[in-house]
Amino acid sequence: MMGDAEDPSQRWDDAMLLQSAVWAADLGAYEWDLATDRVRWLNQWCEYYDIDPCEGEHHGERWRDLVHPDDLALARREFDAHIAGLRERYESEYRMRTLSGGWRWIRNRAYIIRSPTNGRGDRLVGACVDVDERKRAELALGRTQRQLEALAATAPIWMVLTDADGTIEFVNRPMRCLAPGNVIGRKVVSLFTEPAEAARIEEFRRNLVNEHGPKMHTMMLEDGRALTTWAQPIVEDGRVVGIASATADVSERQTREREVLAAVNSEQQRFSRDLHDGLGQELTGIALLVRSLCNRADKEAPALVAGMEEVLRHVTTAIATTRTVARGVSPVGREHGGLARALQDLAQHWRETQRANIHCLVRMSDNRELDPMLADNFYRIAQEALTNAMHHSGAREIWMELLQSPQRLTLTITDNGCGIPPAVARRSGLGLNIMRSRAELTGAQLTVAVNRDGGTRLECRYIWRGSGDRAQAPD
Repeated sequence: MMGDAEDPSQRWDDAMLLQSAVWAADLGAYEWDLATDRVRWLNQWCEYYDIDPCEGEHHGERWRDLVHPDDLALARREFDAHIAGLRERYESEYRMRTLSGGWRWIRNRAYIIRSPTNGRGDRLVGACVDVDERKRAELALGRTQRQLEALAATAPIWMVLTDADGTIEFVNRPMRCLAPGNVIGRKVVSLFTEPAEAARIEEFRRNLVNEHGPKMHTMMLEDGRALTTWAQPIVEDGRVVGIASATADVSERQTREREVLAAVNSEQQRFSRDLHDGLGQELTGIALLVRSLCNRADKEAPALVAGMEEVLRHVTTAIATTRTVARGVSPVGREHGGLARALQDLAQHWRETQRANIHCLVRMSDNRELDPMLADNFYRIAQEALTNAMHHSGAREIWMELLQSPQRLTLTITDNGCGIPPAVARRSGLGLNIMRSRAELTGAQLTVAVNRDGGTRLECRYIWRGSGDRAQAPD
């Protein structure tokens, strides 16, 4: 019984289906007879991409002449390995010279079909696909990545990338100052053995994620050096997916700034002494002389007494003004009672001139004399904080507290106002940047937060060196 004859229309449908699939995939399908070194293309792919199909005799030689010299060795090695049975298939990406003289990246995948007649009739069946755009993008991206890696490797700072939870994904150089060995995959807070510093770092991270804005954090080291971190959240679709940060040793810069401020403070104190001990004493001498003349005039020329007493009142006012100016130039000087007395006088001045309900508490369990620059910057921070509380928060009551203990010096200012919205806190209009800069110069930590019950709480904390509340120094 004869079998059913093959339907020619079915063969035609199968051929059309294969041709349609090849066209849809943008493939250049070919068949290479290795014995005769001839290639047959099944479509017009080469013509579409301006490539010589190398049809006819000597296909292999012509093909080799068209492959970019830098890519030829690898492409030949992959081909030879497949022909020798060392690779399951042939696959390679390389550049081909186009008919117009340019270069185009293609991907060639093929498979050898063995002939049962000792190699005669072996055919390589394969397909080419255009990968020029993708390959050029990959190369450009790789070039950019290498440039950034080289830049990061030579940068004298730590460049760190973390996810939103603070897990380290990239660091450009070892962080032996905080943790030995590889830190990739570790939480940033795990690098800090001192609980207080770890808590500040975690709060810093949370604020970055919640506020979606850049922030800065300064950490003091045991040897007195300072590390400052500038961080920027990476936001996608309104959600923080990572944090990019750069950390630098700013000790040298701070040292120069401290020297400048120290010179300014010294000049201010000299000017204050000149006013108080110089001009003030001279005015006091004039006042005594005028008083003496008033006493003589009362007996010898009574008509002059009223005029001389008027002169005396002006001189007395000038003395008071001189003392006020002298104290304002250097309010925290030892001759004026130091920082504690200056803060109490500041609160009293605000109560009298602004009718503000300000409470000032000073607690001293340590009587060491403060560095003039430290005391002056704490006083200026208090001035700015009181101004912010009165003029921007609408506070009805303000509490100012200075704590000086054997471990630290802490200034805390709390109010019952409307608080500081995060967007406003990032602007410099409220003087927050100035206060942060003053704290950084002294090596103090400044934090500003909204109270649970409303209002704002500012804390400026300075840790005495050698108290153990420090991170270790970097290598």
